Amino acid sequence: MGIPELIVGMVVMGIIGIATVKAFLSQTRFADTQLKRRFARSVSRSPINPLMSEMRMVENVGGVAAASSATGASSITVRVPIAMGLVCGQAGGSTVLSMTPTDSLVLAGTAVSGYAYRAVNGTYTYTEGALTISSAGAATCAGAGITTLPGGRVVTVTPFAGAVTVGRPAFLYQRVRYSFAPSTTLPGRLGFWRTLEATGSTEELAAPFDSTSRFRFYRDANDTSDVTVPPLAEITGVELVLSGASERPRFGKSVPEVAPLRTAAFFVNRLN
Repeated sequence: MGIPELIVGMVVMGIIGIATVKAFLSQTRFADTQLKRRFARSVSRSPINPLMSEMRMVENVGGVAAASSATGASSITVRVPIAMGLVCGQAGGSTVLSMTPTDSLVLAGTAVSGYAYRAVNGTYTYTEGALTISSAGAATCAGAGITTLPGGRVVTVTPFAGAVTVGRPAFLYQRVRYSFAPSTTLPGRLGFWRTLEATGSTEELAAPFDSTSRFRFYRDANDTSDVTVPPLAEITGVELVLSGASERPRFGKSVPEVAPLRTAAFFVNRLN
């Protein structure tokens, strides 16, 4: 083989090599892009189940205790029912409740913040206070003709709620705060948190999120949500804007991939 043929062969091999490298880089970038987008989507979806299961139990009137629309710190605090029962009456400065059976595992992961009882107009009156389990309350329930179901329990709750009609539905609840706040898993990024206010126990559900992530609020009969927090008594539901982000930018980019997702939850027992 002469020198011209050798040169031609090397040129051809070089062209083939360049094309192969370009194809390899293109496939690598495509795979990296898909990986980062898939990660961002998983971040958006991961906190939905625990949040939605609790939000859908919140009462329409009085269920929201606090809310904020601050960018990067949007939050909502709700009163989540954890055990249902009936009012037996009052004894010793406390209200006595007969509670239906509740799964012990559910109770083990809760932190009771107070109790609520249903008024004649269908709304619930909330009383923040401590919970104690007392066998002395059983006599109050028996005197009211209320039989506690097997597996249920009688509880006394303080502070005293005032005049409460015997036989009214009641429930124990916990105050749960969902919020966007700086992540500890990924410092410098935004995380989504769940906090039990009675104990201060907090859990980072997912991270990282884009700064556009926030709560939006439905008000009265409006069918669109608003960023501005309305009067708490007028909030009928929330829209959650979850803009999950990738942990790192994809190849050749300087900003993370973002996967926007929106979902809504409306509160129960609306009166109008």
